[in-house]
Amino acid sequence: MRILITSGATREPIDAVRFLSNISTGRTGALLAEHLAHHGHAVTLLHGESAALPSPAVTGITLQGFTSTEHLKAQLHRLLATARFDAVIHAAAVSDYRPGETAAGKLSSYADELTLHLVPTPKLLPELKSYAAPHPLKVVGFKLTAGATSGERATAVAKLFAAGTVDAVLHNDTDDLAVGDARTFTAWRRGEATFSSLSGTAAVADWLHALFTDGGTT
Repeated sequence: MRILITSGATREPIDAVRFLSNISTGRTGALLAEHLAHHGHAVTLLHGESAALPSPAVTGITLQGFTSTEHLKAQLHRLLATARFDAVIHAAAVSDYRPGETAAGKLSSYADELTLHLVPTPKLLPELKSYAAPHPLKVVGFKLTAGATSGERATAVAKLFAAGTVDAVLHNDTDDLAVGDARTFTAWRRGEATFSSLSGTAAVADWLHALFTDGGTT
């Protein structure tokens, strides 16, 4: 299957040298690309500028980059409209807000204070299937919460399913993050009330491989 993975953080420019971003390293997306390539899938990894990349020794992976949320949106639209993909794994950490204006040049480093006016960025996940239409596309979203209760985590996952355009969600919480590849994920499929608990990206990749190849939801 042809799989498109997004990974890493967006960068929302403040001026010519500064930007808003987040803590995402892109490591999960890079490891998923490696594992799914080992499963025999053709993988395109659409990654942020500072994101971790797969090992060059792994074949079957094509790399393309993005910067801001708007650039990521344009890249997704171009790729899904011009090439036939079977699935998208949207693991990129997309900024929820961006500066309303980007200053030309470099803002002064000596101002007593700097006020930024932030505006919402577009939500990309609900649009992905429309970019690929009329071809069917399986869409997997990622959700990160911070110190959330079990009920809050379930509510956050449910919000991704609410639009009806996501087939599966992979969730983790900052409290569950571990050093290396031992982090725990919960994996949810659309229409199922229970989730699978997965330890490490290899287990996540195996779960995704089964999702993509067992004739599940589209």
